[in-house]
Amino acid sequence: MITTGPTNRRHGKIAYLTFDDGPSKYTNQILDILKKHNIQATFFVVGNPTPYGLRMYRKLKRLGHGIGNHTYSHHFERIYRSSTDFFNDFYRLERFIQRVIGVRTRLFRFPGGSNTQLGYNIGGRRTMESIKRKLGARGYRYCDWTIDSQDSLLPRPTPREITAKVLRESKYQQHCIILCHDFSERSLLALPAIILGLKKQGYRFEKLSTRSYNYQIKEG
Repeated sequence: MITTGPTNRRHGKIAYLTFDDGPSKYTNQILDILKKHNIQATFFVVGNPTPYGLRMYRKLKRLGHGIGNHTYSHHFERIYRSSTDFFNDFYRLERFIQRVIGVRTRLFRFPGGSNTQLGYNIGGRRTMESIKRKLGARGYRYCDWTIDSQDSLLPRPTPREITAKVLRESKYQQHCIILCHDFSERSLLALPAIILGLKKQGYRFEKLSTRSYNYQIKEG
């Protein structure tokens, strides 16, 4: 079953570029491409206390991009073991981001997505359902995606294949949330063509927020 947030078709087609697991190797170059095209995206970040990581958090804030919590460790065996383990890791990142850039985000993306089979296998369905309920009760909003660039698959797709998949699937959507990863050089190389292709399809770009269009994949 799929649920989506509110939309307003009078505002036209909207694309939400999202990047997970950063700050990573290619975050800075991705940010430079987005700046060149005057586009704001959403970055679901993990914990990276290195000097480079700290610079990237600050650059994300300075450029006005959306920032979402993606847990501190992104370690499936740890975060999905129990609700307590999950929120320990979740709040660790929240405190870290607040300390580094003074931002407390209400956006969250589950590592692997909100319907990840790995999560169910590790902690059981009751644990995953409990986490989702508690997130909502505490004022957080979790976001999945409508288009997976598949840049994290092995073997890695080529930039051309990533671009073709995103633009093929975006043809049939009014609002699309596109999943990419900061660590993917293939997505970095594909990004300019994706942006131009989406513009040709009539899309404009926005960042996710607690009031924007949303998409959540629920257990079917």
